[in-house]
Amino acid sequence: MALSILSILLGSSLILQASGTPLPTSSRCCHLLDSEFRGGEKVVYPQTSEYGVLNTYFAPTSQQSPSCIFTPSDTFDISRAIKLFTRHSCKFAIRSGGHHYNAGWASINNGILLSLSNLNKVIYNPSSQSVFVGSGNRWRKVYNTVEPYGRTVVGAQNSDVGVGGFLINGGISFLADQYGWAVDNVREFEIVVADGRVLKANKYENKDLFRALKGGSSNFGVVTGFTLDTVESKLATGAYVEFPTSSYNAFINAAYHYCVKGEDLKSQVLFISWLTVKNGAISVKDALSLIYTDIMDVSNPPKALAPFMDKKIPSSLVQILGRNQTMGSHGHDLTQIQHPGVRTIRQTISIIPDAQLLKNFQRILVKTAEQYKYIEGFTTDLLFQPIGKKWIAAGNAKGGNSMGLTVPVIILWVQPHWVSGKDDGIIAEFVTKVIMQFEKAAKDAGKLSKFEYLNYAGPKQGLMEGYGAESIRRLQSVKRNYDPKNVFGTLLPGGPKIPGLY
Repeated sequence: MALSILSILLGSSLILQASGTPLPTSSRCCHLLDSEFRGGEKVVYPQTSEYGVLNTYFAPTSQQSPSCIFTPSDTFDISRAIKLFTRHSCKFAIRSGGHHYNAGWASINNGILLSLSNLNKVIYNPSSQSVFVGSGNRWRKVYNTVEPYGRTVVGAQNSDVGVGGFLINGGISFLADQYGWAVDNVREFEIVVADGRVLKANKYENKDLFRALKGGSSNFGVVTGFTLDTVESKLATGAYVEFPTSSYNAFINAAYHYCVKGEDLKSQVLFISWLTVKNGAISVKDALSLIYTDIMDVSNPPKALAPFMDKKIPSSLVQILGRNQTMGSHGHDLTQIQHPGVRTIRQTISIIPDAQLLKNFQRILVKTAEQYKYIEGFTTDLLFQPIGKKWIAAGNAKGGNSMGLTVPVIILWVQPHWVSGKDDGIIAEFVTKVIMQFEKAAKDAGKLSKFEYLNYAGPKQGLMEGYGAESIRRLQSVKRNYDPKNVFGTLLPGGPKIPGLY
């Protein structure tokens, strides 16, 4: 329950403590917000049980200490709050599902955390085969709502991920080669912009904003809801294939071939190197995780997947993870593998596909990890996700987006795990050191892409330079139209920002 508010003296916006001295700015903003909503229990303060629940994140490394948490009931509450934040220069952060690993992107110290958790409507429209989804939802509820109708959505692979941040930063789904980025499948955005107006953005109304929001992150306002296309729900098969160290070169060669030539509309593949430490020694397992949106016979796999499953490359494990299941069921299964509460961060890099470079990256990772293997609970993953021609074309067919990709790339990210908060700084040093070496190797090979996928970017990444000059100019123009005072740059300090402004 929210604590009682302090009185506002003579209608002034300046709130005083009992001693007569002004409250710190963030505390003053919290009490002004409480007064705006007349103590309606929408402002939650520290040292309450509700505060602890609302300020819990998938990764403890992303958690901070807001002065209070605002829990709006609807879009109009957010409109009133944004006007107040602007009048009184109140700093804030926006939280949808709390799944991003960067501290400060969906969290804040000494500011107001705007929690979208109550914006949780999911309404399916059978006549238009679309679904309205409030930004505070997680994908589990969306899948569970539409799949009984024989439909599904192009949503997160992990169904516990929040809807809002996932979509405005792009969104990688199991269906990407067929339908593009998840955000390419947004039919309409509902958004509160900097002056408090509530707008609709679609291909007919506020068209410039509509495209900008497809990968433009939180630079233009608070997105409160999405109307999404749904697609036919087809049963899919998941598989996990693990390879011994002796198969590494063949595995990477096959992975490279898949990235550049093996696109299959029905398959979605993630390549993984797991690095673990036991008795002071580092070991590496190479694997792939895949979803195939059809019935799959492991003994006679589809052509694009055959190199990984026909035993020509010796594998140590082939495991079917859910046969003939819906996308939602696979998303629910993934939540059982990715456990919350583990300290983790990540940084990303994108490259033009190159087999030798991928092999070099693993060597760099292992060599660098030798210096950090003594850290309690230390493990690290190197993952790479191909973004192919069909993926890019599918997005363009839906009107394009802000991310500016025109040629296939491989997105890679390094993601360590460890136990103690005292090691946070040294782990951040490890990840930065690895990524810097990756960038140098890729640049020397002429294969470095400037694209950084925002949902996998580190705290000092995701600056959007990789979107390309044309896309950046378009984003700058839209920013000036809808947020000329840069409210969502100065008062919202966290998250990716459009370069070259203000």
